[in-house]
Amino acid sequence: RTSPPPSMMIFDAPNREVCTVQRDRSNTPLQALTLMNDPQFVEAARHFAERILHEGGDDTDARLNYAFKLAVSRPASEKERSILTDILLHQRQAFAEGEEYLGLLQVGDSPFDVTLDARELAAWSVIASAILNLDETITRN
Repeated sequence: RTSPPPSMMIFDAPNREVCTVQRDRSNTPLQALTLMNDPQFVEAARHFAERILHEGGDDTDARLNYAFKLAVSRPASEKERSILTDILLHQRQAFAEGEEYLGLLQVGDSPFDVTLDARELAAWSVIASAILNLDETITRN
């Protein structure tokens, strides 16, 4: 009962035996691996993508700015938008054929929003995961 879940131990979560005023700050490759692959975080990225698609506007730039404001409280820079737009285009091409995108959308316990285009949701899930994996998102400065 006193040990945090294993994925939280990777983020240096303290045990529950004593109160901690301030947590240690660390950044390891295992944290990035967890954020990109742990089912809990993959599902969270998918739900974040659903929110981006529902509330973020009609074009890519508006959606990226909306996602950045939610995650890091600022709009995306021109360079960040350019990089993420390239990734989005690549993901759209990758998911255009085949059924691989369904595996991504079925990770986790909650179902994905069937009112959205599944391929577009999968592509935006990758973008949401990248934004949630930013150092600026996971560490408080």
